[in-house]
Amino acid sequence: MNLIESELNRCIGESTAARELLARLAGTSFAVRVEGLGITAVLRSDGERLHLGSDAEGATAALRAAPLDLLRLMNADGVSGVKRTRADLSGDLEVAERYARMLKLAKPDLEEEVAKWLGDLPAHALGEAVRGARSWLARAGAALRMNAAEYLQEESRAMPAPLEAQAFYSDVERLRDDVERAAARLARLERPR
Repeated sequence: MNLIESELNRCIGESTAARELLARLAGTSFAVRVEGLGITAVLRSDGERLHLGSDAEGATAALRAAPLDLLRLMNADGVSGVKRTRADLSGDLEVAERYARMLKLAKPDLEEEVAKWLGDLPAHALGEAVRGARSWLARAGAALRMNAAEYLQEESRAMPAPLEAQAFYSDVERLRDDVERAAARLARLERPR
């Protein structure tokens, strides 16, 4: 953990905005629990340095999420991305937002880090390859989702098409309203006069 803590503090030190956020977070802590893995990481600020631990007792804010949800949140804009996942955020939300912003500001440029070891040209080529692979994976995932939905709706008929589902829901709502009206009429007829 000392290596991770040192690297985080180095990256925070390279960003004026991240250092300012770290100072404003003095005396607070943010716990992150990774569901399914039993890992808990707690970030604590003393105003000048970020400390990494595992004791979440009394954390100012806490995030509980599965590994895939954490990956999604790493690319989200602040804690508002939590709504699009199954993650659970508790405690002081403003503190959680500040930690998220600080970590985003302190995120190292991986291409620059690799350039220290391999040189600028190979690091840039590797970065381009990674960006291309990420783009291809995103397109392939979107195509797979679209093709799977089309197959399930049109070919196998295992799922209804969106318009069919909407028509079904409308019919269910109309039937519910009819039943409620019939129950109200029946109740009126059963009342003694």
